[in-house]
Amino acid sequence: MSFNWSLIESSWGALLSGLWLTFLLSIMAGVLSLLIGLILAVVRLKTRGVLGNLLTGYVELMRNTPLLVTLYLVYFGLPMLGFLIPTFACMVIVLVMQHSVFVSEIMRGGFLAVPRSQLEAAQALGMRPFAIFRIVRFPQAFSASVPALISALIILVHDTSLGAAISLVDLTMTAKVIAQRSASSFEPFIAIAVCYSILSWLLSRLGVRFERRAAIAR
Repeated sequence: MSFNWSLIESSWGALLSGLWLTFLLSIMAGVLSLLIGLILAVVRLKTRGVLGNLLTGYVELMRNTPLLVTLYLVYFGLPMLGFLIPTFACMVIVLVMQHSVFVSEIMRGGFLAVPRSQLEAAQALGMRPFAIFRIVRFPQAFSASVPALISALIILVHDTSLGAAISLVDLTMTAKVIAQRSASSFEPFIAIAVCYSILSWLLSRLGVRFERRAAIAR
């Protein structure tokens, strides 16, 4: 068995197009997941009672539901309710729904890890609650959470491949189409495996760099 390089060369344009869509999907879903996850973590720390229980229930539901199941529910369910949205937007929504929950749990753990003595000392100095959060609590929580956040973002990049299940022409769907047209699955899927690995490696290097800068700042 020999590797058919000519198949990759002839399909390079389509693969790059799929890679670009995967990259855009990862960036949009990643940024929104970080922002919404941070807000969710803060709200859960400050909220008790009925709202707190509802948020906890939502978090547990998303954590324990396979992403593909959520994707099908949103993709097929929204049109039944009269909401027609593009496939790309549907995938962004589902990724954010699920991964913002993971981010919120990571950040919540980071916030709880900040020593209470530091918060009490900041209060004793007369700092306002928002200043304590911005200057004392958030920087430490975020720095401690970086490794786990990077891992979560890498998983998000991998999960974008599920877009092929709803015919989103991302990297995985592109490889599937090439395989069907050429009757050869090995080469296109090896090619996209390399692409996903490169994206994951870049994210991991970004995380290492941020950790080093945070360590210097401390």
